[in-house]
This record gives sequence, C-alpha cells and structure tokens, in this order.
Amino acid sequence: MAVSFPSWATDPNPSPLSFEHPSHPGDRESVPMVSSEIPLTQVSSQSLPVPVRRKFRLRTTLVLPFLVELVTAVGLVGWLSFQSGQEAVRDLANQLRNEVTARVSDRVRSYVETPQLVNQVNRDAIELGIIDLQKIAEARTYFWRQTITYKNIGYVGFANQQGQYLRVGWINRLSTTETPQIAEQLIPGGGNLNYYEIDEKGQRAKLAKSVPNYDVRKRPFYEVAFKAGKPTWSKIYLNFGNPLLQINASLPIYDRNGQPAGILTSQFGTDQIRGFLQTLKIGKTGQVFIVEPSGELVATSLKDQPLWVEQSQKAKKELQRVHALQSNNQLLRSSAEFLYGQFDQLSNIQRDHQFEFWLNNERQFLQISPFKDAYGLNWLIVVVVPESDFMAKINENTRNTIALCFLALLVSVPIGILTARWITQPICRIAQASGEMAKGNLEQTVASSPIIEVDRLADAFNSMATQLQQSFEELEQRVERRTAELRKEKERSELLLLNILPSRVADQLKDSNESPAEQFEEATILFADIVGFTSLAAQLEPLELINCLNQVFSTFDRLAEKHHLEKIKTIGDAYMVVGGVPVPQANHAESVADMALEMRSSMAHALGPLGERLEIRIGINTGPVIAGVIGTKKFIYDLWGDAVNIASRMESHGVPGSIQVTDSTYERLKDRYHFEERGSIHIKGRGEMNTYWLLDKRSTL
Repeated sequence: MAVSFPSWATDPNPSPLSFEHPSHPGDRESVPMVSSEIPLTQVSSQSLPVPVRRKFRLRTTLVLPFLVELVTAVGLVGWLSFQSGQEAVRDLANQLRNEVTARVSDRVRSYVETPQLVNQVNRDAIELGIIDLQKIAEARTYFWRQTITYKNIGYVGFANQQGQYLRVGWINRLSTTETPQIAEQLIPGGGNLNYYEIDEKGQRAKLAKSVPNYDVRKRPFYEVAFKAGKPTWSKIYLNFGNPLLQINASLPIYDRNGQPAGILTSQFGTDQIRGFLQTLKIGKTGQVFIVEPSGELVATSLKDQPLWVEQSQKAKKELQRVHALQSNNQLLRSSAEFLYGQFDQLSNIQRDHQFEFWLNNERQFLQISPFKDAYGLNWLIVVVVPESDFMAKINENTRNTIALCFLALLVSVPIGILTARWITQPICRIAQASGEMAKGNLEQTVASSPIIEVDRLADAFNSMATQLQQSFEELEQRVERRTAELRKEKERSELLLLNILPSRVADQLKDSNESPAEQFEEATILFADIVGFTSLAAQLEPLELINCLNQVFSTFDRLAEKHHLEKIKTIGDAYMVVGGVPVPQANHAESVADMALEMRSSMAHALGPLGERLEIRIGINTGPVIAGVIGTKKFIYDLWGDAVNIASRMESHGVPGSIQVTDSTYERLKDRYHFEERGSIHIKGRGEMNTYWLLDKRSTL
C-alpha cells in the first residue's frame, strides 16, 4: 500500500527557493533570485566597448535558411503519407468488416431458417395425415429421413398434450463418433425417456440409456411454443449430457377447437455456426463473434474460447454460459467492454454501427450488426480487426517519408552547422560566464554580439550579474528564516499524524510510504453505543447533539489512554477500542475489561442535554484480527476479522447498562472478574452462542 505525504512533511532538505505554508497550500511565497526591493542597476551596451559591426536579427539568421526547405519537404511529404495511409486503412477496414458481416449473416440465416422450415413441412404433414400426433411411434422413420436430408439440424420431433414425445437425430451433429438416436416417451402422462440406437432402416435397435420421470410438457421448448402462440425459438441452453450450446425451433399445434394439441420441434447446435466462423480469414488477427443482447456468447471464431465454464454451486458443479465480458481473450473482452461503454445495454443496438477504439496503444476497427428473423431470434454479430493487420501500406509510406526527410536533412544540416556555429559562439561565452557564477564567482561580464537578440541577452546577463551580487546576502537571510519556519510546520504535521494513527504505524508510513496489514493472533475488541441515540437526535439541535457526543467520547478517550488501549473509530453514537493492537500486550483482555467497567461507571450518573439518563451497551470479544491502513487518502487505522464482527454482535445483542462478553473473553478473565452467565442466544450470521455478563472485578486480597 502506497501512502503519499505532502512534500513539506517528508522532504528533509527543502528547497530554499520556494516555500508553502501547510495550512494555506494555495498561498505560495517564492523567494526570487532578484529582490524587487533592490534598485536595478542598468548596464547598457554603450558602457562597454563595442566594435562597429553590422547587426542582424536572430530570427532572420535562423529561420530563413531552413524554414522553406524543412517545412515544405517534411510537411508536404508527411501530409501526403498520412492522408494516403489513413484512407487506405479505413477503406480496407470498412470493406473487410462489411464483407465478413454479410457472409456471417447469410450463413447464420441459412442455419436458422432450416429448423423453422422443417417444422413447417411437418405441420403440413400433420394436416395431410402423413404423421399423427396421437400415433407417436409411427413417425420414427419419417423423422429419421428428415435428419438425413437436412444437414443443418441436429434432431427433429414432436410431442402431444398427453406428454408423449419422440425425437430423432443427433445431439452433436458435428461429432465424428456420435451416431443418430431415437429418444421417445410413449406413456401418456409421463414416464421414462428412452434413448435407442438406430438401425439402417431408421428403427429402434438397442437401448442406450434411460432418463426417469421425463415430462416433455414441462420443458422450455414445449412451454415457449404455446406462450408465443406461433412458431418461435427457445432460449439457448446448455446440454448437460454432452455440453453443447443448442436452440430449438418450436411450432405449436392446435386441435379443431383451438385447444393445444402438441408441438413440433427442431434443434440445431451453435457449434455449426462456430465451425463456420473459424473458417473465416479476417485480416491476420481479426475476430468475429456472436452474442445475445444479454452479452452471453453464442459462437466465436476463436478455437480456444470456451462458451461455458464449470462453477461450483452449493457443493455441486454446474455448467454456465460465458459472458463476453468474462472472455479470456483480451481483444474479445475489450471489444465487449467498449460496446457496453457506448450503449450501456446491448439490447439498445438496433442498426449497424462502426467504431474505432484503442487497445494496447493500437487502433481497433469494430462493427456490430443486429441479426434478427421473423421468429424472434435476436443476436448481434461483432467483427473486430486490429489496425496492424493493414499496416503494410502504411509502413511503405512511412519509409518513403523517412527517405524524403533524410534527403532534406542532408541539404539542411551543413547549412545549419555553419549558421549555428556563428550564432552559438557568443552564447557559449554567456554560458561560460554563467558557469563561473554558479561556482560562486559573481563578478562576470560578457561582450556584445553582432546579432541583436544575442546582444540584448548579453546586456541582460550583465545586469543580472550586478543585481545578484547585491541581493545574495539578503537571499541567504531569507532562506534561513524560511527554513526555520518550515521546520516548525513539519513538527506540527508530525504531531497531527501521530494524533491520527498509532505511532508505530505512523513511523512505518513515514519510513516506507506503506503500512501493510498485520495479523494479530489475539486481541480484545470493545464496541459500545448510546442507548436511544436515534430518538435523542430527533429532539436536539445538531450542535447540541455533537456537544453531547463529544463529552461522552472524550471521557472514553481518556479511559482508553489510561489503560493503554487503541481507539479505532467512532461511527455515529458507536465507539470502538481494541487491546493488544498494534503493539501486542499480554493483559489486553484485562485492560479492555477495566475500561468497560469504568465506562459503565462514568455513564451511571451521566445526564443528557434534556436531563435524561444516558445509558450504554457494551460488547467484548477476544480473537484474532487483521489491522492496518488501507487507501491513499483520508486513511485511518482499522480492524478486520470475524472477531470484530462478533464483538459488534455482542454490543447490538446486549441490554442497556450491561457488558456482554463471549466465551473466549470469559475464559481469559473468569479468574479475576465476576461474571453472570446469560446463556445461549441467537447471533445473526453465527447461530447460537453462549455469552456472559461482566459484573465487576474480583477484589485482590
């Protein structure tokens, strides 16, 4: 943890040229190199012998020989290179994004049209009497031939309102080892869903497995059909038997009376889309991925990007879909973060958008396009291509620019060297005299120059040298006086820091700018609050309330100091103190108990602003804690750990005027203090706990 301190509190050797009063950081008083109170001694060029020479302006000497060549060559070439490169990159990026989006949209549409088409065909077959919802088993061969004909579906089937269900096909159509199966449940009202291998004629062969108590009417793809009342899609779901993302096209069937009779269903896996995306070449490192408006991934062009993860939920492992913001691929994750920053919700995207964003100091070209169909499907196609994939032409232009710049420099450098030598000779003399002054030899003068600006610089230097000699002594006195003031302010800031933090922690912060959290194996924590504070606050003016709290907490502060305990903080009417932290001590529990008894005693006769008696509740617990300073601004010393939470519960579950302690504190103090067992009470978040009332200290005879 890094904690920053003001420079006036940490700098052991403050600068003698500028001071800032810590209590008024905006009121800065600088000690100038030349005092305005000392009259300036003007030294004109006429007081020195000056040869009669023709003088030139510095801008004339420097600008004209180089400005035309460098600005014309470098500016024109650079501008042409930049314009050409930007135009080429943007044009290529736009073409690629549009082309990839169109290809993906066309292919995905061909995938999602097939399941709905198969359902329409099967509805016609029902109306023509080719298949019958009440004769489930007779449709096995019919559905088997459909799965052979339509390569874009996984399985096809139907179910009736009596709970009978039949489907034929693959769970994973892309698998090279899986064979098609018949899954059926033919018992009205529900029963076992049996999976059979299929022979060469499309009939049942061997029972592969059985799922007990299967009711198709409770499945999402069944319920969604009648909820929509028209052909629709189920939500994308994860097949737990063979982890794949799948989606069902469902079509409701009604009888002549308009009552639900059953559904037709056709499934396909998004792995088919994923397989197609991975065949696309999107620049060199570009990506395309499809997400739902919720942000969950449907398919990506990345081979190593999982679409689901295994998570533990209540002692069992579950598979969950991956959100785009949780992707392990930086480009995909950053693209999602950018889109959420633009739209808040992806469901707000209703048309194509093209964007540019930066990742690792590199421009990324991104296009997002909605994909919808007539049956409620709503996905988003995202194409993102790094600018570096198009940099070949830019690099060529850059090389041309460098070559032209180098040629311009070959012409300009010799001229510049000769001109600079003529100009720098008198400036070097001024620099040499300045170096002597820096060593303490203030009696320096320089001769004039034929260049007007340099000659004025020489005059100013001579004038400054004269003024420095006159003001040096006064400057030293002012520096000494300001340094003394700064030391006093530094001492005040250190005292203020010690009043905020424990001395040990403050020393760590001053030495290393950090105070790591420490583990204390045993400490005793006390929480106390004023009973009825909320109602009291409603009756008092804010100033009266603060004065009341200040009197009570000032008394507690004196008790904490008396018993060598560390006050942690106050929150409203709550007061927290700890023993054994930050400096371990053997008798921390006894010290806290003594303070608690004195706190109760001090409040026994205390009266509030309205003349009412003030009572407190106190809770004490002993246990391990972690203590330290967190954050970089307005930092405080604080405690964490279960022992702290239990101590707070002791106070909140106590009664007015009593001191409630835990078993751990009781065991430490039972030989030296009187206790009364309260018994077992229910503590929120902890269950039943045995607690005690601390009564008083045993007399030592």
